[in-house]
Amino acid sequence: MQLSKKNINQFFGILLWILLIPAIAWVGATDAKIAAMLVIGILGTATCLVCILNYRLGFYIYMTISLILPLLERMAGTELPMGVVMDGLLGCSLLGCFFKGGDPSAKKVDFLKDPLLISIYLYLLLLILQIANPYGFSVSGWFIFIRVTFRNLLFLYLGLHVFNSMKDVYVFFKYWLLMGTLAAIYACMQQWMGLMPYERAFIARYPQMFNTTIIISGIRIFSFMADAASFGIIMACNIVIIMIMLTARMAIINLPKKIVLIISLVLHVLALGFSGTRTGYVMIPLGLMLFFIANLQKRNTILIAAAFGFFAMVILFGPFHSNPTIVRVRTAFLGKQDESVNVRDRNRAKAQPYIYSHPFGGGLMTTGGNALIFHPGHPMANLQTDNGYLRAVLETGWLGILLMGANFVILIAASVGNFFRVKGELDKLLMISMAAAVLEIALAQYAQDASTLVESAIMLNAFTAIVIKIKYLYS
Repeated sequence: MQLSKKNINQFFGILLWILLIPAIAWVGATDAKIAAMLVIGILGTATCLVCILNYRLGFYIYMTISLILPLLERMAGTELPMGVVMDGLLGCSLLGCFFKGGDPSAKKVDFLKDPLLISIYLYLLLLILQIANPYGFSVSGWFIFIRVTFRNLLFLYLGLHVFNSMKDVYVFFKYWLLMGTLAAIYACMQQWMGLMPYERAFIARYPQMFNTTIIISGIRIFSFMADAASFGIIMACNIVIIMIMLTARMAIINLPKKIVLIISLVLHVLALGFSGTRTGYVMIPLGLMLFFIANLQKRNTILIAAAFGFFAMVILFGPFHSNPTIVRVRTAFLGKQDESVNVRDRNRAKAQPYIYSHPFGGGLMTTGGNALIFHPGHPMANLQTDNGYLRAVLETGWLGILLMGANFVILIAASVGNFFRVKGELDKLLMISMAAAVLEIALAQYAQDASTLVESAIMLNAFTAIVIKIKYLYS
């Protein structure tokens, strides 16, 4: 019987893999570095092909690899081109989206009149115009900032093609809470069993990357994410989302699923405590406050509020005085201003005259450690803002901070609008949970540059894509 062309291709494909196995083994025995590069090349090529063939799967592959890249970097023992990896994965997913024509429902989005998108466009235009800022003289620094901003916008655009129904939103939240739970489990392992040998070796090799990780009370746990601050912020947002999900009726989320959510909640709370992120401790009550206001008529809401209040009172005033994690939680609410808070206040006072004399800002990447690399000698070089709003006004002026604030306000308002627009109870809970999480990030901006962190930027842009798409699908 004559072989078909498909059978011949399959035969040569299998033969190629059979020949590759001993070839890789031989190269590995000859040179381990070349073998590692070869394996990474093969896996990377295969991953890129998957992203091109299935852009929806590529959307989740991009998020997964972006979240665990710091762990891979520590396992490799050296700094990796993380930006290149993220750009490549996102580019392949977008390429697959273009080849398949995207999702038809994305045509419902009014890209030229939507208020949220307009605020994003205006902020992007302001960032582009910063290249003409005479105080920001480093083109390379401007390019890096713009590159990250465009990456986030392209991820948002891809999300508009991924989310075409509430079913897609359910899949995303299952994925996001699963990743958060895995991160929490890994954090608990770090706390109880100690850091892995490759993590200790990486910290010893790059101590400047962990200046805020090692404190008097011990090591702030960072899980597989970039640092303790970004990890704590994600944990705080997920805690609020899970607590909101637990208020659903049994007919919506049954008992076995609620038990799983409770276990995940406990792990998230422990992980947040181990991260030592005081900003995260303050984020939780604010996020829940928005939810309580929108759902005061529900009995489950009142029960969750009472349970949260009792738990908070036990942590703040209970007879626990030797546990460093609980002591750090208390300092976020009850403690006196410590030296780290005083340093931040002094930095803000130092920056005020510069803000008044530079209404259009000093240029992108002109504050903090970035300025020492791209703008040495700049007046704001090495000024650690520890504040996303302060960084925005210093680098992009008054218009920059106004547009940043407007973006948060419009996103929260659109999420609340979707809460009243959708009909199902679970759908409403998901919409209000996103509003609460975004409000948490807006608060965290005062103490951290939260919105520009890789992990929180992924979450914010995914939420933005969901909010915009649901608005047009249900209008």
